Amino acid sequence: MYASWSARAVGLDMTAADAVELAAAAGFQGVDLLVRDLVDSGADVKALRRRMDDLGLRGGGWTLPMNWRNDEAAFKADLARLPRHAEAAATLGLYRTGTWVRFESDPVEPETQTSPELRHAEFARHVAWQSERLGRMADVLAAHGSRLGLEVIGSRSERTGRGVPLVSTYRDLLERFGGLRDAHPNVGALADAYHLYAADEPVAAALAWGAGAVVWAHVADPAVVDRASMRDVDRLLPGESTVGLARPLLAALAAGGYDGPVTAEPLGRCRSFPSADPGARAMATRAALRRVWPGADSSDVAARPQAGE
Repeated sequence: MYASWSARAVGLDMTAADAVELAAAAGFQGVDLLVRDLVDSGADVKALRRRMDDLGLRGGGWTLPMNWRNDEAAFKADLARLPRHAEAAATLGLYRTGTWVRFESDPVEPETQTSPELRHAEFARHVAWQSERLGRMADVLAAHGSRLGLEVIGSRSERTGRGVPLVSTYRDLLERFGGLRDAHPNVGALADAYHLYAADEPVAAALAWGAGAVVWAHVADPAVVDRASMRDVDRLLPGESTVGLARPLLAALAAGGYDGPVTAEPLGRCRSFPSADPGARAMATRAALRRVWPGADSSDVAARPQAGE
């Protein structure tokens, strides 16, 4: 596995060319890119790949360039553009993308909330609907060598309570979408240390399909210990909390032979960053990944700010 730089994951808005240069300068082995923006801007994808090769950078992950939860017409329009984006991603050496599955249905009537039969029917309908759309995307991605990782939103505060609960743990994700993976072998898990903690799950829950089925790994620590009140934006750099799961997740992935990118995803509001300077954020992110990488000295975390402080 290798450390990959994502400017977006630390709240930075920069061109792909700048992201590539900064990734190399900060000591990352790979770089994640927003392929849709590249394609839409008319950038020279082949020239960018040559520059990545010159700098010794591997392709990391690429953001899925569509909102697949839209209405059918909008979904079909986005799906029609996906081959072009997947082809550009392949040119850049990017073969891993991901998305989160819905944790809650659309708001339902009170009688549905109180009826076990109606709740089950709504649940089954939504899981089937998601599987069908994810499968259509997986077919397109497979034609261009890309894999699709699925992740959960574990933060309880994101739930409104107005819909039927769907999937918010990795245990349920891998159980409910096992048939999707059987039909589409390029579908796997996007293992996220922050969401594992938020969902109160062990690392093994995200690896139930095996480390080889992990498409992408995201790491960040919780800035709030209490799972009932933590929000998705309440994050620290990996390794900055004694309750974070970044270190054990990476250890399990390494032991299982995972060979893909690891992206730090503390988001833009992370208080760990000394400034908004891109270079400072990149260097701080790279240092954090080194602290949690298998074989690193775990005693370093004791000197770092703890969650909730």
